[in-house]
Amino acid sequence: MSTNGRFQLHVITDGKRSVEELQKIVSKAVHGGADVIQLRYKSAPALDLYRLGESIQPQIRREGGRLLINDRVDVALALDAGGVHLAAKSLPISAVRPLFGQTSDKLVGCSVHSVEEAVTAERLGATYVTYGHVFATGSKPGLPPRGLDALQSVVAAVNIPVLAIGGITTENIDDVLSTGVAGIAVISAVMEDQDPERASRALREKMDASLHRPRYALPGCK
Repeated sequence: MSTNGRFQLHVITDGKRSVEELQKIVSKAVHGGADVIQLRYKSAPALDLYRLGESIQPQIRREGGRLLINDRVDVALALDAGGVHLAAKSLPISAVRPLFGQTSDKLVGCSVHSVEEAVTAERLGATYVTYGHVFATGSKPGLPPRGLDALQSVVAAVNIPVLAIGGITTENIDDVLSTGVAGIAVISAVMEDQDPERASRALREKMDASLHRPRYALPGCK
C-alpha cells in the first residue's frame, strides 16, 4: 500500500431503500466525492442483493468509484465487484482472499474492534480494516465510543490502511484524519441526508483540504 496518498470516503448503505431510491442516493454520493459504495443489506437474499448491485454498479463505475459487497462473497464474485467487506460472522479472510487473488486489485476489507483483531486481519490477508465506532452514533445505541486514542493505536499497530467509522461529521473529521487513517466510512451522514451529493462533497472537501495524510493509503479508482 502507498503512503501519503488521498483519503478515501466509503459510504455504506443502510439496508432500507427501494431500488430506485438507492440508485439516486448512490449516484449523488459518488458524484459528490465518495470513492466506494459498500452495499450492505443484512437480511437480503443473494438474488436480491445481486440485483441491487447490478442496478447500481454501472453508475458507480461511470463516476470512477468502486462497489464493495458486505459479507456476501458469492455476490461480490458474481458481480465482479471491486471487492468484499467482511464482518465477524462472515467467511474468514484466509478463505476469501485466495478467491480474489493475492495480488489482484480486488479489496478484501474487514471490520475490527481492537488492536488484536486488526493485527490478525492483516496477517490473514486483509487489504484494509475498518475500526470503530469512534464517536457516539445512532447505529450503536448504548455502546460507548472507542475514541481517537484507540483508533490511533490500531493505525500504529498495522501496516495496512485503516478506515474510521462511527459518528464522523465535518466538525470532527480532521481530528480523525490526524490519527493517520486512510479515510472514513459513513452511513447516516450521507444516506439520511436530504442531499447526499452535498453531504459527500462536504466530507470530501474536508479530507482534501486537511494538512494530515494517511499512514497507508488505499488504492482508489478516482
